[in-house]
Amino acid sequence: MPGSGLSDTDPSPIVTSHAPNLDALPAAGVVDSRHYAVDRRLEPLRRVFRWGSLAMLVAMVSLPFIQVVAREILSSPIVGAEELARFMLICTVFIALPYVVSAGASIRMEEFLGFLPAGLVRVVQLLIAGTAVAAFAIAAFSSLVAIRANLDNATPTLGIPYWIFLGAAFTGLTMTTVECAVQFVKALKRQPLYVTFPGEHEPEEELDLPAELRH
Repeated sequence: MPGSGLSDTDPSPIVTSHAPNLDALPAAGVVDSRHYAVDRRLEPLRRVFRWGSLAMLVAMVSLPFIQVVAREILSSPIVGAEELARFMLICTVFIALPYVVSAGASIRMEEFLGFLPAGLVRVVQLLIAGTAVAAFAIAAFSSLVAIRANLDNATPTLGIPYWIFLGAAFTGLTMTTVECAVQFVKALKRQPLYVTFPGEHEPEEELDLPAELRH
């Protein structure tokens, strides 16, 4: 073929890729949590949820271990340790939910969006974010209604009020609604949807490149 650098008799087949067009996902990337103004405003609150969920997770894992040691070695089991561990499990799930959503760590299967045109990808992302806002807002309101209906109820062993369980659900679901609303606005502006904290960035690999290829 003239001017193409290929011979007319070149037997090499021309291979075309049918892989998903990942470049058609303009808003599916991840940025530092301090990149956009809205993320900088939410960063202190995100850190509260992040470290709060971590503290509850540590407590949830530690309590059964302490109970086993107390029961089997000291022969003096802690009353209500299992109940407190279940309480920590419930609180951990709801308090960690906003962090999971904001970081894009939930199951999303966005690879399928790579097969769609860029314009349709944006529509689907807006639909997903808008639906999530509505769903989490309804769930948050439902937990608030449940709090009002269970103000006098408590757990049988430790007497933990139910409104504490439901309060964790309301707090986590409300913050998740805010995170989904932020993602909806970012999708409108064609900005990356998800954020990470600076300490979560993977270190850049040092490649052994020739001097002329180094920047």
